[in-house]
Amino acid sequence: MSMDTVVSGQYSALQVLRVAMEGCATVRLSDGVSVLQHSLWAAHQALSANCSGAIIVAALFHDIGHFVCAGDPELAGYHRDREHAALGAAWLGRWFGPSVCAPVAMHVDAKRYLATVDESYRLQLGAGSLQSLENQGGLMSGAELRAFRVLEHFDGALAVRRFDDAPYHGGALAPYACYERVVAASMMAI
Repeated sequence: MSMDTVVSGQYSALQVLRVAMEGCATVRLSDGVSVLQHSLWAAHQALSANCSGAIIVAALFHDIGHFVCAGDPELAGYHRDREHAALGAAWLGRWFGPSVCAPVAMHVDAKRYLATVDESYRLQLGAGSLQSLENQGGLMSGAELRAFRVLEHFDGALAVRRFDDAPYHGGALAPYACYERVVAASMMAI
């Protein structure tokens, strides 16, 4: 089943999201981990931290933009690094409200924020993450820091970012289907 078939309206939102997440298994991040594994790891951490359903779902879908733009040959890697958060949030916006979509949209700037204000955070970033940081705009200016701190979903974005950065060392993860109940509940919350 292709994404063209899925978005034609023949399937429910949960089915569209399930197919998209299955597609994430074919998209690799700079460290070689699939977007699906990375996303399940982030969601697992959010669940383990007793986060709200919205933050669990935001952690689960934070990198869906990599899948959305993976088939577009006109988007170079640089643009994917920079734009995947906004693309993913816009794509998710048809089903979820700001409590999910804003942390997804903001997780790239949350990395820039943390790298600017916390040297120990910046020093723990791997080579691929440092390169994407540069592609995503590098360290924030003072004005960018002030503007970011006052955004409504600042804390949620930082939480998703920290889950995003935690290294995945392999091992069994709960499948996407285990998250569908919280996904559905977050959809109904809009």
